[in-house]
Amino acid sequence: MSDIAVEADDLASQYIARVEQDLTDNAEELERIGRDIESLRQRMDALQRDRTVLMGVRMALSGQGGQVPVPSTSAARSEEAPSGEQAVPGQPVTPKTQEMASASKPTLVDLVCSHLSGQSEPRSAAEVTTDIAQAQPDRQVKITVVRATLEALVAQGRVRRTKQGRSVFYSSTTPVSKAPTAN
Repeated sequence: MSDIAVEADDLASQYIARVEQDLTDNAEELERIGRDIESLRQRMDALQRDRTVLMGVRMALSGQGGQVPVPSTSAARSEEAPSGEQAVPGQPVTPKTQEMASASKPTLVDLVCSHLSGQSEPRSAAEVTTDIAQAQPDRQVKITVVRATLEALVAQGRVRRTKQGRSVFYSSTTPVSKAPTAN
């Protein structure tokens, strides 16, 4: 009967060793997958930031009257079209459709330019976003899109960028319209 007890102890220790090895393998696999997920999250965040910037650039450029095709992805269809209206899936935004849409809503480019031209001091992207959001409560305005629009306008020479430390401020290249003074 002692042989049976010894065999049972050997069998139990083999099971314990196997379970320990499985636990170790499981922990290593969890760690590897966790690293992969974190890497994919970082890539996804970067792609989302790039998409936001590109949407802002598209909006800024569409204010110039060029043809801007609407992306064919369903996620892009649900986002705001450059004119502020919902885009018809697969149909390009043309100058004529922009003109019809702009009759009801000004483009973000127009809003940013008119806002900055009315300011006597440079404004940050956050200030511009807040002011436009308050002036246009029916419109969803995101700081990333406004910042991309401002940068596109800087590239076009319509807006001037200045830095003060780590802060960036924007001002119009057209002079501030001064109110007539009474003499």
